[in-house]
Amino acid sequence: MPLCKDAEVSRRRVRVLGFVLLGCVIAYVGTGPLAGAQAPTPQTHWEPYKNRTAAPSLDQKLTDPALIGAIDLHVHHDPDSYPRQWDAFEIARLAQERGMRGIVLKNHWTETSGLAFLVRKYATPGLEVFGSVTLDTPVGGVNPQAVRYMLDVAGGLGRIVWMPTHDSDHEVRYNKETRPSVSVSRGGTLRPEVLEVIRLIAGRDLALATGHVTPDEALRILSEAKRAGVKRLIVTHPLLAPQYTYMSVEQLRTAADLGGYIEITAGSLTGAAEAKNRVLAAIRAVGATHFFVGSDSGLVGTPNVPDALAAAAKSLRAGGVSEGDLTLMFKDNPAFLVNLPPLAR
Repeated sequence: MPLCKDAEVSRRRVRVLGFVLLGCVIAYVGTGPLAGAQAPTPQTHWEPYKNRTAAPSLDQKLTDPALIGAIDLHVHHDPDSYPRQWDAFEIARLAQERGMRGIVLKNHWTETSGLAFLVRKYATPGLEVFGSVTLDTPVGGVNPQAVRYMLDVAGGLGRIVWMPTHDSDHEVRYNKETRPSVSVSRGGTLRPEVLEVIRLIAGRDLALATGHVTPDEALRILSEAKRAGVKRLIVTHPLLAPQYTYMSVEQLRTAADLGGYIEITAGSLTGAAEAKNRVLAAIRAVGATHFFVGSDSGLVGTPNVPDALAAAAKSLRAGGVSEGDLTLMFKDNPAFLVNLPPLAR
């Protein structure tokens, strides 16, 4: 009898275990890939780009007088987590071949001053190649230690600190995403770590870029930076799209009064007429003295840096912008922002 009882207990245990396993399978099938459920919410900005396809662009070999001595402060490149078409060495060589003076390498997720050191050493001696850091989630958000690290990387080539861009709380909320984000303010007041970063920038005479924050946050950052003694201030493409900083003419004037240099991206001058007209109207209202042009190009299928800048210069010229103002926006203002003297003329 004891053996029979033990056998019966074992059978019951097997049945219970079977029901548990069946429940797990049903749960997996009901919520997993076999059920055709929605894919998990992306936790990074770059994940959706992995499935995008585009035909690679060709080097158009565009030239323009505005390129000679130009400095591009917004150069995206490989290696990156996005599908970039041109690596940093290739971009630098193209820029040097077209007569440009320099570039600033930008990555949304990591510092680039070390890469700038290698590009100068092995690809383009004589071209001014600088690095930067963007305070998004992979570096810990608005993290003063990330700025200190960039400053101490061999070569000392870090020049720009961007406040949060694609991971900014503003952009993530605007796009109704649930991925991690970085805030720069709380209750209308800048966070303490933002103030610490601003002090670091002021002490080392770097450029501060506002990133993809709200217009009000951008103006608070500019105001605090000016008060702290930061001289080189960038308003990150405030004419591009609402999910980024999207400023009215009045807000642009305020930003300029605070010492901000307003970024124009090349694509906004070579795409839809509405975007180009908005840029031209802003230049007329605020004055070219307060603007500069950056390529912000680099995804597969987009123009390379010199092609993007040359097309932008031609578009501005066709819109009535003078050669003197083109010189300001492509050469003199970017030079000031990376702490270089203007070219002798």
